[in-house]
Amino acid sequence: MKKITLLFLLFVGLWSQGNAQTMFNARLRVSKIDCNAKIAQVDVDVRAVSMNDNFNMGDANFRFSYDNRILKNPVLKKQYRFSSEADNGQEYGPQNLNGSTEGQSKGLVSLNLFYTGTGKSPQRLTTDWTTIATIQFDIVNTTTASTSQLTWYTPQTFPKSGLSQVLTTTSGYDLKEVSAGQFSNGSLAALSEACPNVTTTTPPNNNNIAGGGTTTTTPPNSSTTDPTANVPDRVVTPTDEPDLVIPEGFSPNSDGINDKFVITNKRGIKLSLEVYNRYGGVVYSNADYRNDWQGKSTDTGKEVPDGTYFYIIKLADGQLYRKAFTIVR
Repeated sequence: MKKITLLFLLFVGLWSQGNAQTMFNARLRVSKIDCNAKIAQVDVDVRAVSMNDNFNMGDANFRFSYDNRILKNPVLKKQYRFSSEADNGQEYGPQNLNGSTEGQSKGLVSLNLFYTGTGKSPQRLTTDWTTIATIQFDIVNTTTASTSQLTWYTPQTFPKSGLSQVLTTTSGYDLKEVSAGQFSNGSLAALSEACPNVTTTTPPNNNNIAGGGTTTTTPPNSSTTDPTANVPDRVVTPTDEPDLVIPEGFSPNSDGINDKFVITNKRGIKLSLEVYNRYGGVVYSNADYRNDWQGKSTDTGKEVPDGTYFYIIKLADGQLYRKAFTIVR
């Protein structure tokens, strides 16, 4: 009897494994805000839910809504992996945004992905987040004081998002639908806060749709930071972002040359700055940095000693920068 029970449990386990549903998660992530160019970029990311769910990507449709009074004119900025426009994406066709629409207050992005291969070399999706595409929007209103949501259309809505996997067969391949797990919506920071130095004037129009001509004023470059150092997904080095130039040091000796810690911020986005000494103590902090630090402690107002320090700079779109620099008088 015991032997029969063990065989039955083994059979049930094998049956469950063979019939377990493969699942995926998806998220929307604002990857860049350029206040001066008035653009925002959104990444569409996917991953398998667990290691047992790793699968070969087939066709896919990703659909989400956005506030058409703040963002307009979505375009495919970049395609990754699952596209003939990307490296190693030969078994896929070019992605497109066919089916995308814009209304008076709400827009719909429809990102479409196509498997066109033979079933021999599809790209595999694992538990690591993988970016499908970067979609760029025009920012048409920088005065909004609240966050704006990028909201998924899920398999329970219409139109719905979904994808399939490639299953190799003796005659080629089949496409099988993959079950949806969690959909994480994206959030666009309040642009009046993220772009405080950019003023947008919009003439009235009959449809009450943000648009028309704009007037932009850009005061001196700004910069920011954030004490949140544990953001591995978003941490980049300054060389990865040519629009942001951070000095490797400065000499605040009141000679009129290189006296301030000046960050060149071509995007005009709000930045914060924190500076630490080699012992990990905060010597300077400013949530809305305006290129005015002259090497004095925030707490005491006295000059900090010459030496090596470390900065943490955070942009309003979430990008984080960390590196050492020197002060030499």
